[in-house]
Amino acid sequence: MYFCRVEKQKVCSKCAIMGSHRGHTVVAVEEALSELKESLSAKLVELQAESSEQTSRLEEIERNTTAAQEQAEILERQVQEDFAALRSFLDSEEKVLMELIAAEKQQTLEELRRLKAECLQRVERLKLLMDPLDAALQTTNLNGLLKVLNTSSDRFRNPCETVNDPIVRFEAEKFCGPLQYKVWKKMFQIIQTVPEAYTFDYSTAHPYLEISANRRSVIPLRAPLPVVYMDARFDTALCVLGAEAFSTGKHYWEVTVNKKDKWDLGVAYNCISRHGDIVYRPSDGIWCLTLRDGCHYEACDEPDIQLKVQRKPCRIGIYVDYEGGVVSFFDAEAMQMLHVFRAHFTDPLIPLYSPCRLEDGALGDQRLSIFKLNV
Repeated sequence: MYFCRVEKQKVCSKCAIMGSHRGHTVVAVEEALSELKESLSAKLVELQAESSEQTSRLEEIERNTTAAQEQAEILERQVQEDFAALRSFLDSEEKVLMELIAAEKQQTLEELRRLKAECLQRVERLKLLMDPLDAALQTTNLNGLLKVLNTSSDRFRNPCETVNDPIVRFEAEKFCGPLQYKVWKKMFQIIQTVPEAYTFDYSTAHPYLEISANRRSVIPLRAPLPVVYMDARFDTALCVLGAEAFSTGKHYWEVTVNKKDKWDLGVAYNCISRHGDIVYRPSDGIWCLTLRDGCHYEACDEPDIQLKVQRKPCRIGIYVDYEGGVVSFFDAEAMQMLHVFRAHFTDPLIPLYSPCRLEDGALGDQRLSIFKLNV
């Protein structure tokens, strides 16, 4: 018996030589069986690989499902706790202020009641003095008038010898003014993450960067400064690092970029090289957001991610949760998320800034400034 490869069936030798399968490719059944098994075996391996891939996907889906539930529950609790703390603070502030107003009101009303009673007593006394005079004025008897004057002269001399106390009023102005602003400023006592007043590290600044006296502004120059070259200083990339490194906790700061057309902002491991060109990518210990041409925002990931930003931010907020492995970028005025990096940090992090090179014809303020919240 043979196997016809064209018709995919077993045939006899007669059919293969003279019959309907004449001219077709035929092989021995044993050979065909071996070939078919090899083909099926290859298909089985392919299906097994796909099945293994899907099984791995299912396991990842299950892990992500569990993680999503756990992380959402943690976040929900955190949100509830944070808002509960804010509500508790506001309720406490309201209670204290209401108690102060009530005390002021009670004190004022009690004093006004005392003054009123005192005033009524004086009016009554004056009435007792005025009645005889009024009666005397109705008579034409001279002797009668003299008698009234003689008998009452001492009482008429100083009828209100007691000095009047000043009339008090409710001093509402004690509690007026920008109430919400005052409470908002006090609220910073309980807010855990507020914009931190970071500064630039002079010793890391590229020679074409000038740092302000307060170390909160950096501006690109057209000529280099006469600086001392050292290992900490960037010699090619137009960058400067922050003066404050951290290896734990949650941190947030804001950088004013105004209307600049290009800048680089982010965080990096404190140990990154300062010499030669550097590439912004997480595998090299840099998590960075960049702007080019005034409208092209890019998250420097692997690969890079083009961001769609509806409104050009004038201030960028950067949030780092070291233990949580998060670096987030915000439009700091609208508090709208721009991008989030997720990582597992192993070394101290430090803010990284670059105002980029000063191009010919560049207009407007080209500096980057670290925002300081005054409360």
